[in-house]
Order: sequence, then C-alpha cells, then structure tokens
Amino acid sequence: MTSSDRNHDNFDRQARQLHAAAVTQLSAQTLARLRAARHATQSDAAPVRRGHWRWLAATAFSAVFAVALVTQFGPLTQAPDAQPVEVVADSFSDYDPALTVLDENPDLYLWLASSEAQPLAME
Repeated sequence: MTSSDRNHDNFDRQARQLHAAAVTQLSAQTLARLRAARHATQSDAAPVRRGHWRWLAATAFSAVFAVALVTQFGPLTQAPDAQPVEVVADSFSDYDPALTVLDENPDLYLWLASSEAQPLAME
C-alpha cells in the first residue's frame, strides 16, 4: 500500500467519523424531514415506465426494413454464365513503355504502402 493510498484511507475514515458524529447531533424532526424528502425524490426518480411497446415496434420495424433492403438489392454477385475477362499480355504493347515498367516493378507498390508515401499524398 502506497502513502497516497494510506492518505486516502485516512481521509475516508475521518470523513465517515465526522458524518457519524453529525448524524447523532441531528434532531428527530430534522431526520424525519430528511427521510420524507428522500422518499419523495425516490418516488419521483422512478416513474412508471410506459411505452415499451414503442421501442419494441421501432426495433422490429428497423429489422424488417433492413431485411427488405438486403433482399431487394442483395449482394452483388456475378452471373453464373458470365466469363471473366482475360487480359492479354500483348495489349500493353500499344502503350508507352514507361507504363509497362510501372506494371512490372513491385517496389512501387511496396513504397505506396509504406509510411513515407502517406505524407506525400497528403500534400
């Protein structure tokens, strides 16, 4: 236990002792008024909750709406009869040779993923 923990414990103990001493010095009338005030605030703080069905209906409507959206639009999938597009290697011969160098150099993509490229891209 550190010295700050001991200080907190001492402070807590002293505060409890002072509170107990103060409570013993209160008159019966003051205690009765304090109890009545506490009971009045407790009854006001916990009103009868009505309208749970509104939250339940809102949640159910949201769930039904989400299901309707998913079934309406659904995941975008490729049609089963569609053939994937094949890229022919000779198609790059029509472009500038500098573009083919960029396509063949994986170091460029490693640099783009590095932390050095992010500040440069923010400029």
